[in-house]
Amino acid sequence: QMNKVNLKNVFAITLRDAGKLALVDGDTHEIWKILDTGYAVHISRLSASGRYVYTVGRDGLTTIIDMFYEEPTTVATVRLGSDARSVDTSKFKGYEDKYLIGGTYWPPQYSIMDGLTLEPIKVVSTRGQTVDGDYHPEPRVASIVASHFKPEFLVNVKETGKTMMVDYSDLNALKTIEIGSAQFLHDGGWDSTKRYFMVAANNSN
Repeated sequence: QMNKVNLKNVFAITLRDAGKLALVDGDTHEIWKILDTGYAVHISRLSASGRYVYTVGRDGLTTIIDMFYEEPTTVATVRLGSDARSVDTSKFKGYEDKYLIGGTYWPPQYSIMDGLTLEPIKVVSTRGQTVDGDYHPEPRVASIVASHFKPEFLVNVKETGKTMMVDYSDLNALKTIEIGSAQFLHDGGWDSTKRYFMVAANNSN
């Protein structure tokens, strides 16, 4: 680390319409750096190591910001699609930051990439049946989080109402468990223990 900022106390704040991200030093309450990102960043995720901030914008642009430089610096970008809303990195021991997963509204799919270079490795369509048994041609990817206890990503598919447990331990033989949740899946996250995942369903109260 080439700076003395306490990286455990940094806020990432979306400047939505400007297409920028503000990093604020939580110790001094001062803006550390404002960086260009994708338009209307929807989410920022911290890497397992605490070194990187990953963002994804509504325009599908994903960025990696390296906070070890004297000033935070964007070191890689990739465009996942034309509309995106969630990313996360692998968190399970031995896989820390090895993979990045990003989900898009269009095309309806998720992509698994190299966590440091953003080189695409695997692209998986989310088209399929809803929890009610109807076929949906364009089910969008909503929230994504990485498990801390297994080499898995939780991918929530909005219109189908399904939560997918994606096992990334062998990308050449990708294993996925589908859990019927509820329509339409939206934002979600871990409880404090990271054992339980909670997600809101917009169409199901």
